[in-house]
Amino acid sequence: MDYDLLLNELRQASLFDLFRLQEAIGGLLDDPLRQELAKRQLRAGMETSFFDARDNRLVPVRVLQVRKTRVLVEELETGKPWTIPVYMFNLQGEVPDITPRQHSAVDRLSLRVGDRVGFRGRNGREMMGKVIKLNPKRAKIATGDAVWNVPYEMLFPVIEGDRGEDFLLPGE
Repeated sequence: MDYDLLLNELRQASLFDLFRLQEAIGGLLDDPLRQELAKRQLRAGMETSFFDARDNRLVPVRVLQVRKTRVLVEELETGKPWTIPVYMFNLQGEVPDITPRQHSAVDRLSLRVGDRVGFRGRNGREMMGKVIKLNPKRAKIATGDAVWNVPYEMLFPVIEGDRGEDFLLPGE
């Protein structure tokens, strides 16, 4: 699915249209037939991933138990147990990244916790750091000396070089 195209269309929708779509999507997520089809693909011991909307990333897990509408899993990285709704699993192996192609601004959907970003501080100095939390309007960025709440429109992506040096993407 082309998320970028879909989001561009949704940005033009009214609040009422978005609400109606939200209700329709909720009904599809709760459809017992769809849930049963998804549950049939899950087995105890299976390694898969689910999409964590809070961190905007896939989380690798091991299935422990399949229940009626939720699945008990163990996070592979931390061993933390979770109970996850069936619809959150990435059973088709899709890449859930939503990256803005038509505009260069960073937004909440294009970032993940742990991403390297930069921004200009109040004094005009360019600062680099890691995303530690994604809030609705601002991202929490940890730099070497502080934690900053930065509006998404002030952020730009940063990549690390081979020696750990930070480089900006061309044109940014």
